[in-house]
Amino acid sequence: MAKGPQYSDASDVIRLFRVATWFGFPCFIMLSSLWLGMLSKGRISPLVCVVLLILNLPITALGVIVIHRAVGGAAVLTVKTIFADGDIPPPPTYPNQDVLIAQGKFAEAAGWFRDHLRIEPGDHEARLQLAHLLEMRLKGYDEAERLYLEVRDAGPPANAREQLRATNGLIDLYRKLGRIGRLKVELARFVDRYRGSPLANGAARELKELKDADSTSESPRSPR
Repeated sequence: MAKGPQYSDASDVIRLFRVATWFGFPCFIMLSSLWLGMLSKGRISPLVCVVLLILNLPITALGVIVIHRAVGGAAVLTVKTIFADGDIPPPPTYPNQDVLIAQGKFAEAAGWFRDHLRIEPGDHEARLQLAHLLEMRLKGYDEAERLYLEVRDAGPPANAREQLRATNGLIDLYRKLGRIGRLKVELARFVDRYRGSPLANGAARELKELKDADSTSESPRSPR
């Protein structure tokens, strides 16, 4: 035999009473008013009105249970999403590389990342971490650029978070190296892809400033 809903948790019971208070009582009153209004207008008979008034209780109870379960399910889904539970895999970790980085052995950590990518070429998280390590600690700018591009242009595509990080990595790299031409290209790409977001608005402002700087720095050439 199927079991009814179980309420063993105190917080679960409290949530049930809240739903009953905020939904159950108003629902019962509105349904009763509806049936009595229909009776006064002659749309239903007194007998039907009595039956409907009796049915108010199970209808209201069913509504309370449905809303309670929906609220509880939404809360569980939110927690699972926040903590990467269920079908959302947690981001991979790289303990060996982390230890080497903490010890200041950046080149050795980069070697571990490269070895890992030869075995797991689809691990874009490792590729992003290696690119960041090369850019920030080893001045391996060319390799970092290649890694960021590999993530952004991967097939099958990387997830949205990884693609955003790769694009941001390229923008930061080109800004650091003073490669204004490439920086403007990446900023324009970012604005087009994430149009309407606060990040895209910031990128649009930076792109405009770069274009304005180019126009003011160009001096008129004398005719030969």
